[in-house]
Amino acid sequence: MWYIIIGVIILLLIIGASGSSATKEVNEKLLAAGYDPEQQIILSKYLGGHPDINDAKPNTSLFYHSGSVHIMEYMPLKMPIKLAEIPGANVKNVVVEDQSSVERRVTLGRMLLVGIFAFAWKKKKKNEQAYLIFEWSDGRFEHETIFEFEGRDAMMKANTARNGVIKWLR
Repeated sequence: MWYIIIGVIILLLIIGASGSSATKEVNEKLLAAGYDPEQQIILSKYLGGHPDINDAKPNTSLFYHSGSVHIMEYMPLKMPIKLAEIPGANVKNVVVEDQSSVERRVTLGRMLLVGIFAFAWKKKKKNEQAYLIFEWSDGRFEHETIFEFEGRDAMMKANTARNGVIKWLR
């Protein structure tokens, strides 16, 4: 019995040490690329709205670098992959909305699909959700880049992310 307990403890120490060294390695790579690991805002899901990203991403994070908000694909213990960026000077607003206010919006896709009936078509109900929305312009087109948070503390997480982004952009 004691052999099993000691074996499990040793295994946990080895896993913890390897995770710590992997985190350190990723942080060093981020610093070398010009990103501050302490300033990373880990988000939930990217839903859409950026012209350079065609599909939803389940795990994303944000970094502020060279005057722009960089959208990264977040992978624990691995170097994030840059997906796109939003020029900080072009951001008009960063808002947090709850599930009910986003549900009231009629999306262009639903409008094209079913026409006037889009107003009556309800989206599926889910657990608590909050959305972080970047309203910005690329000089020619207006964009709303949307990130989704789910869970009991979704609004708190979305608001914390918003506050971090606003600090960057001030």
